[in-house]
Amino acid sequence: MKKTALLAAAAALFVATPAMAQSAGGYVGLNYGNTEIGDDEADTIQIDAAIGGNHSPVGFQFDVGYGQTEIDSGGDFDHVTLAGHVYWNTENFRLGAVVVNSSLSEDDAADVDEIAYGIEGGIDIGSNFVLSGSYTWGETEFLVDLDTQNLDIGAAFYISDNFRIGGTVGAGTLDAGGGSDEVDTTTLGLNAEYQLSGMPLSFRASYDSFDADDTLTDSVDTFKLGARWAFGLGTLRERDAATPFDTRAPLFQRLYGFN
Repeated sequence: MKKTALLAAAAALFVATPAMAQSAGGYVGLNYGNTEIGDDEADTIQIDAAIGGNHSPVGFQFDVGYGQTEIDSGGDFDHVTLAGHVYWNTENFRLGAVVVNSSLSEDDAADVDEIAYGIEGGIDIGSNFVLSGSYTWGETEFLVDLDTQNLDIGAAFYISDNFRIGGTVGAGTLDAGGGSDEVDTTTLGLNAEYQLSGMPLSFRASYDSFDADDTLTDSVDTFKLGARWAFGLGTLRERDAATPFDTRAPLFQRLYGFN
C-alpha cells in the first residue's frame, strides 16, 4: 500500500508539472544493474523517471524509481525511490535543496526506509563542462537507526550536445551510536550517455563503487546499462539542463546503484 501511494503521488506530479513551465523536460528510463558484494552478486531491474524545468530565477525537479533486486545467495526485494529538488537558477549556476527517500520491502519482512535532506548545486564552466556537488544528512532504518552524512562532487563533460561522460566522488559517515560506532564511507562512479541524433532515445552505462571502512571486506561494485526516452526538449544537453541533479539517498541507493 505504501509503495502504491508513493507511485501514485509521483505520477500525479509528472502529469501536473509540465503546465508549470513551458521549458519542462525529462525522461523515462529502464535499467539493468549487476552488483558484486564480496563473493555474492545481485541483479537489479529498475524503471526510473525525472521531470524538471528552470525558469529563472527558480528551478524544480522530481525523480521517481521502482525496481526489483534479486540476490544470488537467496532473497529478493522491491524498492521505491522518490526525490524532490527546488533551486535558485541563473544562466549558468544552480543552488538549492533536496529531499530523497528510498524504501525497500521484502516478503515476510519489515520495510526498510531511508531519508536524506541536503543542499546541492552546479555550475557550468564553459559550454561543455559542468561541476556539481551536494551535502546530505539523514537517517537509515536498518536493524538500528543509522545517522548519515555525505559530501559528493561530480563532473560532466559534453563531447557533443548528445554525448556526455562524467564521474563522481563522495565521502561520508554512518553512525549507529552517537559517534562511538562511526564508519567512514567512500563513493566513486563513472558514467556515459549517448542520445541518438534526431531521436529522443539515449543509451547509458555506469560503474559505481561503495566502500564502508571496517564494515565491508571489499568494496561493493555495480555495473549498469540503461536506456532513456526523453520528452519536452531536444538534445541530451538540454534534457540535462532541465533535470540537472542526481543526488542519492545515503546507503541503499549507493550500495546497489539505484537511481
